[in-house]
Amino acid sequence: MFTSIVSIRFRRSMLFRSARSVALVALLALATPALLSAFPRTVEDGLGVEIVLEEPPQRIFSAGLAMDNIVLSIVDPARVVGVTTYAADPQWSYVDDRVTDHMVQIEQIDPELVIGAGPDIVLVAVWSDQDAVQQLRDLGIDTYTFTAFGGVDDAMENILRIGEITGNDEEAEALVADFYDSYDRIAEAIEGRSRPDVLPLNSWGTTAGTDTSIHDVIEMAGGRNIAAAEGIEGWQEVNEEAIISFAPEVIVTASEPGYAEEIRNDPVLREVPAVREERVYSIDHAEALNHHFIRAIESLAEILHPAAFEEQ
Repeated sequence: MFTSIVSIRFRRSMLFRSARSVALVALLALATPALLSAFPRTVEDGLGVEIVLEEPPQRIFSAGLAMDNIVLSIVDPARVVGVTTYAADPQWSYVDDRVTDHMVQIEQIDPELVIGAGPDIVLVAVWSDQDAVQQLRDLGIDTYTFTAFGGVDDAMENILRIGEITGNDEEAEALVADFYDSYDRIAEAIEGRSRPDVLPLNSWGTTAGTDTSIHDVIEMAGGRNIAAAEGIEGWQEVNEEAIISFAPEVIVTASEPGYAEEIRNDPVLREVPAVREERVYSIDHAEALNHHFIRAIESLAEILHPAAFEEQ
């Protein structure tokens, strides 16, 4: 079976090797060019379903924005027959300029619309309508389910998986390599610097611990996720009393900028160090689910360690 995880690459700085393997990257170093181009190949999705691909799919239907953004970053749009409506919306999409009129656009999986597009393969997420997914499988349509969307390493693996599925292995590997090359420069700039305590919050009233993308962004940007340090895993509700007890030096949110302003103006939180010192920030791209995570990491690193980048 062809597998995209074939080697481990260590990051330069020990500072980042402890956080959820964010200092490791799975690359295709042991795969020869001949193997990378070899079809037929067998791929296995996140549910353990094996799909035999006789040749690179020429009619790809992406039924989730996370996949849209990756597929259209590495595959000729002429080979993509369907995407979500969000792929064409610049508010959500990184690839809106690559969406063309021939593509069917859906808000959620509609078996009739998907079948009408005549796909060779359909890419779905674990949260997709499973009844609709099963209808496609019952009709003999190859359907690949992505299940891992927790952190930065999941995003890099999904890029490699989509490269494996589509036959665009080299393009996928290049995106991952570019991501880590960019990150190496950030890591080198902030290496050895003190890591401030950072608390992620969102407008739903939750914070994020390990196994989340914002956790990885904080750690890779040279911060210490105080929620994770307090034992929080995933997303959990947090009240003002807990925020006060955490005493974060910095608060970040991936929610709309107005939420950061609400935190700054909350009288109950006025003595929290981050609020008192006016270090509450809204961070874009922290929920990218793709290689654009690097933009969030870079932005936050510049916030947490401005002197490191002034020296460059």
